[in-house]
Amino acid sequence: MEKLIKEFRSWDKENRDLYMELEEHDSCLYDRFKPVYEVLSYLEEKISKKELEATEDLNRIFVVGLEYLSDQFQTVKLYLEMNFNNDLHEMLKYDFVISAILFIEDFRYELKEQRAKADEDVLEDLAEELETIVTTKSLIPDNFKLYVDAVIHKAIGDIELTFNGIIDIFQSIGDTLGIATCKEEEVLLGKDI
Repeated sequence: MEKLIKEFRSWDKENRDLYMELEEHDSCLYDRFKPVYEVLSYLEEKISKKELEATEDLNRIFVVGLEYLSDQFQTVKLYLEMNFNNDLHEMLKYDFVISAILFIEDFRYELKEQRAKADEDVLEDLAEELETIVTTKSLIPDNFKLYVDAVIHKAIGDIELTFNGIIDIFQSIGDTLGIATCKEEEVLLGKDI
């Protein structure tokens, strides 16, 4: 576990500035990474202080979380560098599209894990279409989220599928550990008095 903690600390040192920039700009990419990051940070702190014993389950959580965070964050950094010339503000105009690309990647992995059949061509076409929006910096349609959702539903057809991606799993782990892994928004009903 010590090696994993060192790897996480190294990853954190290398990526913390970008992670915090995503938070400051209220990016959906930050929201995507937060559950995994918060759980790993919590475990790193508690295990390092010997307040939590390093078990096989915690080791597995750490391995999966660190691999996921590293891979997905690396993808975002590649988009930032290759498509936006390291201009974060320009990339943030497309963060929903990049997040959708990452979601499709997660979704395809989950389909494979569950041995569920879906129209892979439809998912591949959608991924390519989203990639094109980012690489050409095209306008994002107003109904973007609805469109992506409709295409995904078309790809899976009538399959009954329970999708529990890594983010969902880490939100659940965070809930179990008693840490906040997503932001709660206050909703005002009626007039503010």
